[in-house]
Amino acid sequence: MFSQTRTVLEQFDNQHDFERMAADILNALGYTEVVPIAPRGGSDEGKDITFTTESGGKGLACVTLRNDIQRKFEEDFSKRKAGEYEKYAFFCIEYLTAQQKRKFALYCLETLEAEFVPYDIEGLRSLLDSSLKSIREAYLHIKDNSKGVSEEALVTLREEIQKQREADKLLLEADKFASSLIEKDRLVRKAIELYPSYKQRELRQLGIEMSVAVIDGYDPIKQMGRTIASLGRGMVGYSRLEHDEIAWLTTSAISYLRESVLNVAISDGEGLLHMACIYGYLQQFEYMMEIVDKIADIDERKRNVFKQRGILLTLLHACGSDQVKLEKLRKRLGIPSVSKETFCKFIQDFDLIDFHGFIEWVAIKRSNTSGERDTFIIKIVPPYVQNKGLVYASALSVTSWQSESISNGESMSIDKLYDELHDLFILICPPE
Repeated sequence: MFSQTRTVLEQFDNQHDFERMAADILNALGYTEVVPIAPRGGSDEGKDITFTTESGGKGLACVTLRNDIQRKFEEDFSKRKAGEYEKYAFFCIEYLTAQQKRKFALYCLETLEAEFVPYDIEGLRSLLDSSLKSIREAYLHIKDNSKGVSEEALVTLREEIQKQREADKLLLEADKFASSLIEKDRLVRKAIELYPSYKQRELRQLGIEMSVAVIDGYDPIKQMGRTIASLGRGMVGYSRLEHDEIAWLTTSAISYLRESVLNVAISDGEGLLHMACIYGYLQQFEYMMEIVDKIADIDERKRNVFKQRGILLTLLHACGSDQVKLEKLRKRLGIPSVSKETFCKFIQDFDLIDFHGFIEWVAIKRSNTSGERDTFIIKIVPPYVQNKGLVYASALSVTSWQSESISNGESMSIDKLYDELHDLFILICPPE
């Protein structure tokens, strides 16, 4: 949507007037003892405006028209010391991303022991177009027909800003200090209750993180805690998700992603991809294919993302051993059928320089064979020269993580290995 205020802000080129406007905004928001340090120019040592906070503490505002925001932040804030100020306000006419806001807020919290409040171009537009129209008219020369700001409107605005600050603190706590996805979910939902404008963005992110956890089989936040706790004590193992954790994660992920990426005006390929993975994990094939179709229709060039190991295995899980479903999925993902020629050529041409490991291939157990019905990773020992070009393989179930040897681990030619595998599995493709 076009905004005259945003357009004029983008063209603002007078640093001194921008500092004066920032000072007037701070006054209007209820801060006291607002003092521009160098309103006529000159060195300010990274201090543009000082003010007194709501609690009576010291505050500092940094004001800039520069577009190299990261560098500007580092220049100004590296000069500050822990505890020097209680709150920092940052005024700019660039669009700060959510990641930048959290990064800056975390630096202020951990290094400077202070609160960080950003006023980027979108934040300024919101203020100037609502309760601060007189300031907008004075500095941007956009006429204010209402002539004046009611105290009631300012009180409402201050309350809304305070709620946003509290929500930002909760989101920062969720990102930095949550001990699990369950705790992060609680903190994020509390932040959304305070500031509903964050709902779509935060639910999308939570849904994606929950999908990743289901695909990988463990809670990444818990795992990070285990890793940190075991530093210096050797390699740490993975704590697999429990059944009730998986049930909660899948239910929550579907709910969050349906609300934040499915029923929105602008298509979100990444969010839809993780939604398809959740349906795949639950073996809800038709629902999964509906989402896969939406993703493929967004951009056919991005179909290779489906071949990433975790994603591909999760989508294949929905097919079971049903060849009709498998062929439908294979066709939609643009994965060609595997022939003896293509399989053998891939193994023969595999670059073994500095390679130490197994050549992998994704496969599904045929329904008419014995043993576990599942999606498997075929692990092939490469055709090394010292082994006279012979290979041998095993098959690892991606559900039970049980391994099955192929022909009792017998070494054989690549041609024969293909025949052995073809009798037992529907070969899909090597994962990327």
